[in-house]
Amino acid sequence: MKTVKRISSESEGICIQIKQSADGTYNLEKYLSKYDPEEEVSYEVKVTPNPSGIFDTLESAEEEAKRVLDL
Repeated sequence: MKTVKRISSESEGICIQIKQSADGTYNLEKYLSKYDPEEEVSYEVKVTPNPSGIFDTLESAEEEAKRVLDL
């Protein structure tokens, strides 16, 4: 699967990556940004389970990602 779009909620440090599978469908993966002050580095942690659903179009996947992020 390849990442085709990333939608972020900067205020909450959450992002959703829209991934496209080999069969052309899309699904969502949710990530949370964290900062480690000891190491002085930011990193992302994948949140499981992923938001549910398989989407036929990029537009429908984007709409769901925005709904999940309350954008």
